[in-house]
Amino acid sequence: MTRKIFTNTRERWRQQTVNSAFAKLRKLLPTHPPDKKLSKNETLRLAMRYINFLVKVLGEQSLQQTGVAAPGNILGLFPPEPHLPDRTLLGDYQVSSPGPSHHIP
Repeated sequence: MTRKIFTNTRERWRQQTVNSAFAKLRKLLPTHPPDKKLSKNETLRLAMRYINFLVKVLGEQSLQQTGVAAPGNILGLFPPEPHLPDRTLLGDYQVSSPGPSHHIP
């Protein structure tokens, strides 16, 4: 009986820890509306898309600053996810290059 109580307590603590981690991750992801609570699956898929988006933005900035193309998806882990419902601000993101009149420090 004591072992069962201990196991249940440990599992409850583990589940609370996982839920807390997902809550923290949700706060870092852009969504529309901002207070939209995503499922765990949606949170993970959006996190992968957001990481790829940020990598692409950094790659574009690197190209603009150095003139040398940065490697593609440097993580190589997250292929595009076409099945994710568009509840995000990322949608069909485009990273545009500034024209010759723009200066990037």
